Amino acid sequence: MNRVILCGVFLACLRSLECMDNSRPDNTRLNYFDTDLLRYTTEDRSGNVVVSPASIRSTLAMLLEGASGNTEAEIRSSLRLSPNKNEFREQLNVYLSALQFNTTAAKLQNANGVFVSNKFKLKKEYEKVIEKVYLTKVVSLNFLDPVGSAATVNDWVGNQTRGLIRSLIEPAHIPPSSDVLLINSLYFKSAWQHAFDRSLTRSACFRVQGSCKKQVSMMEISTELNYAFVDNLRAHAVELPYEGGRYSMVLLVPQDHDGLAGLIRDLPYMSLPQVCKMMEPSHVQLSLPRFTVDYSEDMVGPLRSMRITTLFSSKSNLSGIIEGGPAQINHLYHRVYISVDEDGTVAAAASAALVVPLIQGSVQLVVDKPFVFFIKDNHFGLVLFEGKIEEPHEYVAPEKNSENNVVKSSRNSYGIRF
Repeated sequence: MNRVILCGVFLACLRSLECMDNSRPDNTRLNYFDTDLLRYTTEDRSGNVVVSPASIRSTLAMLLEGASGNTEAEIRSSLRLSPNKNEFREQLNVYLSALQFNTTAAKLQNANGVFVSNKFKLKKEYEKVIEKVYLTKVVSLNFLDPVGSAATVNDWVGNQTRGLIRSLIEPAHIPPSSDVLLINSLYFKSAWQHAFDRSLTRSACFRVQGSCKKQVSMMEISTELNYAFVDNLRAHAVELPYEGGRYSMVLLVPQDHDGLAGLIRDLPYMSLPQVCKMMEPSHVQLSLPRFTVDYSEDMVGPLRSMRITTLFSSKSNLSGIIEGGPAQINHLYHRVYISVDEDGTVAAAASAALVVPLIQGSVQLVVDKPFVFFIKDNHFGLVLFEGKIEEPHEYVAPEKNSENNVVKSSRNSYGIRF
């Protein structure tokens, strides 16, 4: 069975006619955070980059609840939330609730966890709010045992992501002085609505800066898809829906072989919802390379570029989280695994923030160049995963035994079968 599996917090757009309509919540401002995140995580970075804005937003939401002063203002501004606490709590509760979806066509599971040192206690009001509003589980840990603590956290992440991400935190990431560790993960599983025919997959040249970098496994499909050429971005936009119509993947493919950086730079001026509204049903012959990415990064640098600065400094104000003295964030670890092939998509994302004591017509589209993708929720208009792909799968000739190929293709890189 063709399927798509994703883990992490993400936004996906899929619909047979159009991505959004007036009867659905207007979350356009939330997309500004997603665009900023894509820009600052890919800037000056070569190769594949994949992040889950939903996962990072969920982690920042938990921090926002315990923040005050400039720290609160910077997080809230970056997330484009209301300055009224009751209003942004409602916004975030609706958002997090939307990340729980379970039907025969698609499964989406979001999970927040707060791991607290057994030396401290969360403030009662904070614990109450994150459990009720942010749907968060609170767990006590002995951070003096970093190996055991890392194992507990990684087991939790592995369970939440169905084994796609088995290691988010290393013992070295947890100093004995740690107070609180905030974790988010998301799991998504769905089939392509229009499956690629595996027998049509062939070897093709993938070009970077106009030169053939390597031969990749190019998948083929010919069907009706939402499509547009976006003049302002000089890019092709095409939407690949997942089964059931709730979620989809949107590809943005630059017209020019060296156009990826300019495309990402210009996205703030032509948002994804605007792009979706431009697309129309068209018969598309699409050639798309397989790709698999296992990406991890400490998100402090990109978030600083997004003007969240005091959170990671001695001026941090997280006075609403733990009883006792002040605290700050030293690291915000994020990891995403995603694999796209003929059968669909397998992906996972997880984020962790560590709180430590404050010690100072017919369209033929061949995707043979670097491109951008988004996975989004069409009902709420929220981005779940996004990234740029510069290094797809290198082509490997199929084995002669086609039955073995089917078995091999049904497993992800961890040997887990779906």
